[in-house]
Amino acid sequence: MSEPATIEYAKIGVRDIDSSDPFVTICGVQTTGFNRAVQTSDRFVKDCAFPGRPAERRVRVTGRSRTLTGSGLYNADQRILIDSLEGVRKEYQLTIMDFSDGGEAGVPVELRTGPGIMTSINMGSSENDLGTIELTIESDGAWTSEAA
Repeated sequence: MSEPATIEYAKIGVRDIDSSDPFVTICGVQTTGFNRAVQTSDRFVKDCAFPGRPAERRVRVTGRSRTLTGSGLYNADQRILIDSLEGVRKEYQLTIMDFSDGGEAGVPVELRTGPGIMTSINMGSSENDLGTIELTIESDGAWTSEAA
């Protein structure tokens, strides 16, 4: 039997655009998502050999977008950082980690990096429980993907 190579953990990092500083990890995020979408428009093209037939749809790709999401525990120590991200263009990085070597730090295996704008910050809590956070970052330019 063959088993898939799985992802054990991913973290979200942020830094100023065009900075060479290291990415600052948004600590407490326990669940991440990375959605790739393609915007399209339809064209209908007739077959010249059979002009009486209905035109066939041709899909034209007109754009791409990326949405990075994260949720988990609200880290009060990063309150100022999180508040500063709302609606501001920053460079974000999703680092996919592998812990199969048994180490505590993990090994980065893939990096997805690009400019984005944090479009939502949702915080919540309930009595006798820990505070939570949900983040949504929309792409604002081209993203890259590379092996770490």
